[in-house]
Parts: sequence; structure tokens; C-alpha cells
Amino acid sequence: MSAFPVRDTFAGKHVVVTGVTGFVGKVWLAMLLDYVPEVRRVTVLGRGKKGQDAAQRFEQIYRSSPVFRPLRERLGQELYDLMDQKVEVLDAKLSEPLCGLEPWQARELMADVDVVVHFAGLTDFEPDPQLAIDANIHGARHVADLAALSPSGRYVHCSTCFVAGMRSGHAPETLTRGLSPNGTRFDPEQEVATLEAALRALPSKADRLALGMERAKRLGWPNVYTFTKALSEHLLEGREDIQTTTVRPAIVECAERYPFAGWNEGINTSGPLVWLMGTVFRRLPVRHSVGFDIIPVDMVCRGTFLAAAAALRDESLPIYQLGTGGRNRLDFERALDLSNLAIRRQHRRSEDPFTRYVLSQLSAYSASPDKEYVLGVKQTKRLMEELRNTLKDLDVRRLLPPATFERHGERLTAQVREWSTDARNQARKLKSVEDMLRQFRPFIWDHDYHFETEAACALTERLDRDELPLFGFDVDDLDWRDYYINVQVPGLETWCIPLLRGEKIPVDPPLPARAHPKPQSGEHRTRPAARLSA
Repeated sequence: MSAFPVRDTFAGKHVVVTGVTGFVGKVWLAMLLDYVPEVRRVTVLGRGKKGQDAAQRFEQIYRSSPVFRPLRERLGQELYDLMDQKVEVLDAKLSEPLCGLEPWQARELMADVDVVVHFAGLTDFEPDPQLAIDANIHGARHVADLAALSPSGRYVHCSTCFVAGMRSGHAPETLTRGLSPNGTRFDPEQEVATLEAALRALPSKADRLALGMERAKRLGWPNVYTFTKALSEHLLEGREDIQTTTVRPAIVECAERYPFAGWNEGINTSGPLVWLMGTVFRRLPVRHSVGFDIIPVDMVCRGTFLAAAAALRDESLPIYQLGTGGRNRLDFERALDLSNLAIRRQHRRSEDPFTRYVLSQLSAYSASPDKEYVLGVKQTKRLMEELRNTLKDLDVRRLLPPATFERHGERLTAQVREWSTDARNQARKLKSVEDMLRQFRPFIWDHDYHFETEAACALTERLDRDELPLFGFDVDDLDWRDYYINVQVPGLETWCIPLLRGEKIPVDPPLPARAHPKPQSGEHRTRPAARLSA
């Protein structure tokens, strides 16, 4: 078996990467700069936001994001030097041809690029379909057009395992172009053109979403997200001007090791479930026997490094699925048991008596999403809505004798107003969770997927011992009990669940401002492409 040196493969290479403000892309770039300082150059295609251009936005990320904490702690002010020497940030618009670059700019940029790694995309399950098409189909196509201008045409595309659609069982690392999950033959180009034409005729987002969902389910995909990601795969499969390597993550969750155990960002599948389990809600709409194919974000990044290195060595397979269920299956029965254990341990340390003495004694269990239960999400949401409607119209003056109102009316009116606001906020939170659980249903109740992951595992077996901890797709070694109790649930409690409660999450202190002025664009480079820097 031949060796597979990842660091040596990336050494001296020019990598173009998108999506570094997102969950996976941010971690992958930090790992690249941390683990492979020998990489020659990294060009980040980004976009500005809130008055910042792409370069300013990226600087804010590496100065303060927890993902770059290991680099900040190790390098301090030298992190600025690393970024100045290695990283070029370009303002790009992925929804436009050539990502918004002029043809001459694109040719100049791509003249010595070795691989393009595309993470950017829209991950909402039920977005406006046109936005999803722009991000997940046109964006991927335009980044691929850039890759086609490079000498090798190597293009690593991040998709999702759930392009498998609405079906259960074995999901191989393959793609048959023009064949949908339910066996329907279709033309990918015609499908996109027909869908966009129909969407243009609909004025409201609700109507566009209804159409997108109808067309997705007609072909066997459960939502707009998986539909557009799948269409993108089918369109890329038909191209001969690029060498496409597709990585398909399963459900991406808290980091196992990098940047540190438990780190997470935003609200993902496990967050609402664990949040509900920590409250009075006892019934979760998950099926015991269904596999819960979650995978730590840094393990996804390690698998992506393997796929990209294989592409750089011109020995990659077309598809690398990155999940845990194929080799180290976790079903919802086990996930609930471990979550209950971790949550009870946390509750027993709470300073709140109700949490410490009551909630710590309770356990959640699976229940049908088609039934309503006492203190279920639907019923409690309706109760909060009714309470809100009652309280907001309550006239305290009419209920109290004049003398009592004179003494206590102002305080009681303020209290009723506060209760009304609390009821409204709780109803909104429960509506949000109810919508999430409805969207998650295909993956936690309806279908039981068994994703094949042999491609990344085979590359892991070829790694040298010193690179295994850095790049190994070591799903066999993932200890679910340790991960849930010491990593996943504490991580969700810190980084995800506060968002569901409307609370703030921890913030890293930013790296102090530069001790020396930033070099002018091109000072570290000799190539004219530096003129493109934002």
C-alpha cells in the first residue's frame, strides 16, 4: 500500500477556497494554515457584509472567531504575518459569471492554481428556491468555471449525503446523472431552466417555496436544499473541462478536537433536540431505530483534506461521503440515552432548584410526530399563544376595585405586560422549534440512511502515523459515550442552545490590532494577481 502524505501534497500549492465564513469552510481553512504552513498561497473568494469588504470581514473572523483561537494562541501578532504572506482575499459574487471577475482577472488569478475547494452554499432547508438556485447551482457552476481556467481543472465540491433523497437503506458513493432518488429520469439542465422560469412568474416567497417543494418531492428529494444540492451534482457530472471531486458530509455537529472539543456555530439538527430534552418536554419526534448520522465538523474537514489531497495527486475518486453510520453506527435510541445522561449530569450542577431536583430526574423518549401530547411542542405553543392573547387585552383597571387599583394598579399592569411579552416570546421560540422539527422529520423519523464511507477510510489507512491525528478520517475510533457526554452536549449548551433561548454565546477577545501597518497589496508577492486583492 503506497503512502499518502497530505502535508507534502499541499506543500507549495496554490489553493482557491470559498465559503470560509461558513461552519465547515472556516474550520478547514484554519486547519490548512495551522497544519500545512508549507502551502504556498491561499486565495479566498468572499463577499462583504455590513459595510465591510471581503478582506475586512475575513480579518475580523481570524482576529476573533473561536475557530482561529489555536492559531492566535500559538502565533500572537505573527498571525498577521502569516495571513499577509499566505492569504489573498478577493471580493467575489459567486452568483455571477466567473464569480464577478473580469475574464482577464479570472485568467490571471487561475494561471497557477492547483485546486479549487468550494464550500459556499445555502444550507437552509426551506429557503426561497431562487436564492437556493443562485447559491447552490449557479454559485457552484461559476466556481467550476473558474476551476476550468486553471492548468489542471481540479475542483473539490462540498455537497451533502442527503442528496440520497427520500429513501432508506444503503446509499453508495456514486451518482447516476439524470436519475432521481425515486427512479425518475430527468434532464438536469432542463429541470433548472423550467424551475427558474416557473419561479419568475410567482410574486410571493410562499408560492415559490410551495413550487420548489413540489418539484423536489416529485423527483424524490425532501426539500429545496437537498434538491438544489443534488441538481448541482448532476450538472457538474456532465462537465468535461474540470476534474470534479465531490465530498458529501452527513449531519455536521460539534468539533471533536479542532479548534477545540465542543465548538459549534449556529443552530443545527441536534441543538433543538437537546434543548427540548433539557426542559419539561419529554417526547421527541425521533424514531428509535433510525440512524443518527452525525459527524464532528473537524472530522468532515479531515475527510475533505483527504479528498483534496487525492485530487492534487490525480488519484481521487468522484465522490467521498463523510459520515459515521457506515462504520460506527449511532441510532436514536442510543443518542437519546447518551443525551439524557449528559443533560441530567448538567442539571444536577444547576443553581436553580427546579432544574437541579426535578428536571435532573426526567428523561426524554421518542414519540410519533403525528400525535399530540400533553406538554408537547404543538400543545404548549398553542397554550402560550392563547395566554398571550388573553394577557395583551387584559384591562387591570376593570378587574380591580378603584382603591386597590390606586395602590397596586401600576405595578400589576406592568407585571401583566411582562407576562404577555414572555408568553409571546415563548410562543415564537416554540414555533421556531416546531418548524425545525418538521423540516428535520425526513432525517430523524421517515428514512433510515446507511451512507457508504469507504473512500475516505481507504485513504486514512495510507496515512503515516504522524499525520493520522491531523488528517485521519477515523470514524471507527469515535467513542459515542465520551463524545456525547464530554463534547456534544456541553458544546451545544455553550454554542447553540443559548441562541434558541435568545441569549448570547461566548465571545473570544480579539487579537490586538497590528503592531505594524499592513503591507501594501503585492509586497509579499511578485505575481501581478496581487493587484486583485480587496
